Amino acid sequence: MNKLVKSFKQFLNNEEGMAAVEYALVVAIMAVAIVAAWGTLAGGFNGLFTTIAGQLGIAL
Repeated sequence: MNKLVKSFKQFLNNEEGMAAVEYALVVAIMAVAIVAAWGTLAGGFNGLFTTIAGQLGIAL
């Protein structure tokens, strides 16, 4: 039991593992932000490309 408690304390004091967790959280937050923004940006890009295609059709 004492060995288990000692191992658990070492795990909590290990700062290298915390850095990995922090990087994972940053990546997860960025992924959520990209997915949330995609809906807004996709509509704008669709309109932009439709306008460009229409102008190219008129020019040709």
